[in-house]
Amino acid sequence: MLRGKRAIITGGGRGFGQALAVWLSREGVEVDFCARRREDIQETCNMIAAEGGIARGYICDLNHPESIAQFSSQLLSSDTPIDILILNAAQWLSGYLDDQPASEIINTINSGLTGSILLTQALLPELRRSNGADIVSIISACGIPNFTDSIAHPSFFASKHGLSGFTTKLSQQLAKENIRVTGLYPPDFEFTQLNEQSDDRSKMGERLLNAHSIWETIRFVLTQPRSCHISSIYFQGPTREDLEC
Repeated sequence: MLRGKRAIITGGGRGFGQALAVWLSREGVEVDFCARRREDIQETCNMIAAEGGIARGYICDLNHPESIAQFSSQLLSSDTPIDILILNAAQWLSGYLDDQPASEIINTINSGLTGSILLTQALLPELRRSNGADIVSIISACGIPNFTDSIAHPSFFASKHGLSGFTTKLSQQLAKENIRVTGLYPPDFEFTQLNEQSDDRSKMGERLLNAHSIWETIRFVLTQPRSCHISSIYFQGPTREDLEC
């Protein structure tokens, strides 16, 4: 059901974003992604090309509006509409309020919130050209009201709460245009390897959520009939701190 679609992924050069690019490619999706380092872009492209997929990577730093403008202009130069946009990139920051300099706080807010808003705004015309587009925001449990069970910095929490509000409002607005917007709120999760299947042996709370389970959830959302609009998905699971206790 996903074959032939075109997807855009932020933060596709490493970790979960890279895995998403590979997993989508395996479904027959044409993947465009951004990363901050050329070597990460090359690695992701090589992995997908080795399996016969199509991927294009671009340099983009979501902290800087001019970099976002350049990235989006490259994406908009294609004749193919955008069917899937996955807002995955975010700068992690931990500690107390006075542990970090102003520059790190600003970068955390910009990469996880402002950059995602500006990129979505720029790509909206191409999403509207799709017969049925999806926007997926990887928000995190840190965006859930009254959740505090994390070592994340207050600015990371602020970024994720902002992304949650943006996603919720956008979901309501764009539903009228047959564009689905879904926010995912996973707790801490682990990425081990691309071919690992979701864990079906451990009991709840015994280990971190596996990244493959989050991918399977995204795939479920993307393959539903257009009449099915899932706006938010919350996951139950321990944090790293819970498992260390």
